[in-house]
Amino acid sequence: MKLVGNYNLNIRFGDADTLITPQMIQELTITQDIERLLPTFKLSLADASKILAEVIPYDKNANTVSIDLARDSNSLEINEFTFEVKRRTAVSPEDSYTIEGILKVPQLLDYERNKYFDGDIKTNLQSIASNLGISKTEIGSSLSYEKSFLQPKWTDAQLLNYLKQELIGKNKESGYYCYIVNILAEPILVFKSLNELIINPIRYNFLVGPKPHKDFFPISEYRIFDDSQLLTDFGRESKYSYFDYSSGSYIAGSIDAEDCPVLSEFLSLDKDRENSRTSIETGRSNSFTDFEGRFRNSFFNRINNNTHMWAATWGLENISPGDVVLVVFSEAFQRGNLFVYQHSGLWLVKRVVHIVGSTFFTNLLLVRAGIDSDIENSLIESVNRRK
Repeated sequence: MKLVGNYNLNIRFGDADTLITPQMIQELTITQDIERLLPTFKLSLADASKILAEVIPYDKNANTVSIDLARDSNSLEINEFTFEVKRRTAVSPEDSYTIEGILKVPQLLDYERNKYFDGDIKTNLQSIASNLGISKTEIGSSLSYEKSFLQPKWTDAQLLNYLKQELIGKNKESGYYCYIVNILAEPILVFKSLNELIINPIRYNFLVGPKPHKDFFPISEYRIFDDSQLLTDFGRESKYSYFDYSSGSYIAGSIDAEDCPVLSEFLSLDKDRENSRTSIETGRSNSFTDFEGRFRNSFFNRINNNTHMWAATWGLENISPGDVVLVVFSEAFQRGNLFVYQHSGLWLVKRVVHIVGSTFFTNLLLVRAGIDSDIENSLIESVNRRK
């Protein structure tokens, strides 16, 4: 089915042409998330004839769905996703047919390997991606150092998840994310620390208001979530401990919020509050890790998720998790003072949800560590803020 209007959409089931009219689409969502390894999709169709539910066989051919999506007919911007169906649902008497699935990456989730890796971590991650048929990668240079590790009868997905939790950069970079995005019809493996993600160039500019302005896309609706318990329940420091099996000693340490790279001027943490009394214990170290990476990754990710903004904007088929965006409120823009509104400034894209129906729009989940303000307050001022 090909639909051209205020957006361009093409849906194919395997190699066969299936007649789907625009009126049949009840829901089409495509989601990419910085904390999920693979993009997902959900497609609900009105199926009064029951061709999809009862006539077309559930075979290998019908299990692959390709979706081409663009905001206009510009072929240079079109994004094509190839998904593998994981669930089908047929509902009567509503005569609704729904399929859900994940981006098709053969052998990522279902092929277990026993393998030993030696040498440069970045090179080994590129090799893993290549074996999965992913030719393009964005792997941080912080992982350009030598370290050995095992894949003990794990899938590649299990290995990648383990590494993002445990690794630490050669200069203590932390807060690693590992995920696959689809940009301009090409899957890309991203494995970067927060230190590296937040220095990405600003990908999009957004203006909170009904209309675009110059190179600013409009945000027609937004919701902001500041979890106030962060001010009362968490201190600026997190403690950890583990048993070092090589030295036979018990090691204790701490991480300060000021070490965390952030996008906002202030952290949503009270500077007058005592340090956290909680302590994380993990057991003993091993030949791969002393757990410092695990502590720092968890702490850095928590700090940078203090503040959330859901923003609805025009359909942007190639925006992706990990992008840095600038958000400006129209009133502040007109006054010439961005800090009149504390949620103006730079944000990190955490989740992208494309929604296609009568129109094509994109919901963005944006995150950062706190606020920007020129008003005196009791929050911790960011020391390691992106300049």
